[in-house]
Amino acid sequence: MTFAHGERSVRLPVYLASLGTWSAYGLVIVVLPFRFQQLGLSVVEYGAALAVYALGLLATEGLWGYLAFRLGSARYLGGLAVATGLSMVALGFARSFVVFCLLLGIYGMLAVYSTPLLRWLGMTASGRGRPSQGLGRLGVFFGLGLSVGTAAGPVLYSVGGFWSNIVVGTTVFAASTVPLLRIPWASVSLPRTRGSGPSPLRALLEQRFAFASALVVLYFMTYTLVTNFLQYYSIDLFHGTIDEAGYVIGAARGVAVISGVLCGSLVDRWGAHRAAPVGFLLLGGGAAGTWLSLNYAGMTGATLLMAVGAGWLSVTLLPLALSRIRPEHQGTAVGVFGSFEDLGLILGPLLLGAVYSAVGPRALFPVVGGLAFVAFLLAILTRGS
Repeated sequence: MTFAHGERSVRLPVYLASLGTWSAYGLVIVVLPFRFQQLGLSVVEYGAALAVYALGLLATEGLWGYLAFRLGSARYLGGLAVATGLSMVALGFARSFVVFCLLLGIYGMLAVYSTPLLRWLGMTASGRGRPSQGLGRLGVFFGLGLSVGTAAGPVLYSVGGFWSNIVVGTTVFAASTVPLLRIPWASVSLPRTRGSGPSPLRALLEQRFAFASALVVLYFMTYTLVTNFLQYYSIDLFHGTIDEAGYVIGAARGVAVISGVLCGSLVDRWGAHRAAPVGFLLLGGGAAGTWLSLNYAGMTGATLLMAVGAGWLSVTLLPLALSRIRPEHQGTAVGVFGSFEDLGLILGPLLLGAVYSAVGPRALFPVVGGLAFVAFLLAILTRGS
């Protein structure tokens, strides 16, 4: 695997861009339910609009990955930043469900234009043989940005309405682009496609990449138990409050980030193929612990165990997927891998929502535990691939 320059001229701008990009995302997306309610749009329409946004991500992340190493210039990154900023501003003018779907789909298609490039640079900037450590460090800025945006978004909305979120979010996003434009791209060793060898898509038919892609779908499906449904079962089954659910989800996000940072060097020493089964054991153990919990405290402890597993897997599965991909095809691989993450984020809520409605909230935990166990077995098979 070829690595980018690890000097501060690359590493710090990547961290700052990730911090600002996800802060801007949080500032806008977190208040969409309030905006839909203000306009008289239904919860069903809100869910459908978010699904369109997710489909936008799914549709283009592989393309941005294919173009990732070609986008390493101020001209291309600046132009795409302008287009993305305009799509954010356009959301402020939306008044109907159809227009929201159209604009959220466009925003989703554009929002991740830099993600494959930033993830690859963040993964490689810590030096040769330390991809998980690099992802753990990048995850700190991703998690911090998302936390700041989601915390500040409702406050901004209550003070100045939806347009205040749009203006501040777009401004933060524009500011996050500046560090990327200042990178001396001519001196950054981005891999270049060679004249010979397989095409990028054929290169991704490699067995370990296929295994890792299946694993990341199962990982995101499993962890939607916490990110999408804790707000419901913590109240229905464990008699908590809305505020307490927010605190637990916030704590889980923090634990996942810390876990990724602390576990990154360990995963690098073990090897991602050996570390992946451990992460799924932690996820499954957390689901089982929630199922068996007798009170809110027990549920919280089990949730944090799942968060440790989520952080572990967040620095394990991408290095696993790229471990046998040639450097010049890794940008495409990162983008396509991100599309499988998006697929998990779509399938997880659909499956768990159907289980919740048909059987009840307590059935969520054995279903999630079963998904984690299937992933654990697949991860064991991956070790021999």
